[in-house]
Amino acid sequence: MTTSTAGSRGGSGRIGARGRLAPALGLVPAALLLAGCSGVDAAPPRTPPTPTSGTVLDEPLPARIANLPLVDQHGRHFTLASLRGKTVVLGDFLTLCQEVCPMTSVNLRDVAKAVHRDGRSDDIEVVEATVDPHRDTPARLAAYEKLFGAQQDWTLATGGQRPLDALWAYLGVYHQKAREDVSPAPRDWWTGAPLTYDVHHQDVVYVIDARGHARWLDDGTPNTLGEKPSGPMLRFLNNEGRHNLASPTDPSWTVRDVEQAVTYVTGVPLT
Repeated sequence: MTTSTAGSRGGSGRIGARGRLAPALGLVPAALLLAGCSGVDAAPPRTPPTPTSGTVLDEPLPARIANLPLVDQHGRHFTLASLRGKTVVLGDFLTLCQEVCPMTSVNLRDVAKAVHRDGRSDDIEVVEATVDPHRDTPARLAAYEKLFGAQQDWTLATGGQRPLDALWAYLGVYHQKAREDVSPAPRDWWTGAPLTYDVHHQDVVYVIDARGHARWLDDGTPNTLGEKPSGPMLRFLNNEGRHNLASPTDPSWTVRDVEQAVTYVTGVPLT
């Protein structure tokens, strides 16, 4: 296993992420080792540039994680193992997050747009999986998708609490249910009902290669470069969320950072 940290990156969201992610995957930051062969007449192989943000790694997902059951916004069942052969961009979120997740969804939706625009639907899948499966049913995920504009190659995933807890625990993504302590309680953008709890969580994005190896992660705040969530989701943001939209806390990641990581992992530019 090889890991490398690109740039000086720290924690993310509400929880310091970098310190938790490395132990969960057994990662020990080290220099990225590049080896090659040379012949008398052979040109040196062209290696895509190492991403300038995030952490480069090479960690195979074990079968017990790759085979965890998930279900998408259309009610279709799948696993990460079923996506083998594709590069997977994987992020965490919940649809009732008011601080960070709407911006995560803006960025990952736009990565999915780039995948579709480049004609790489057979090669790359963008997946956002919830940390709140109790509320994030397929029907709610479908309604959330519509708020951001339905986009091919963008999968919103939920499932049972135990499988998703196991997925995020392995990937080092801290999340914890917390009582809603704002008065008056914020109201659900979909149903209008007052919210009784929140889920505090780290904000990460992974790139998993076609072999099922985690190859890159970033654990910063999503930076949409001024692009706003549309309609109800923009109004749903609280004061912290509006601050994160206008002035993302460092470290932060952009659509371009993910595209650069996908290019590094696949060897083919995503533009």
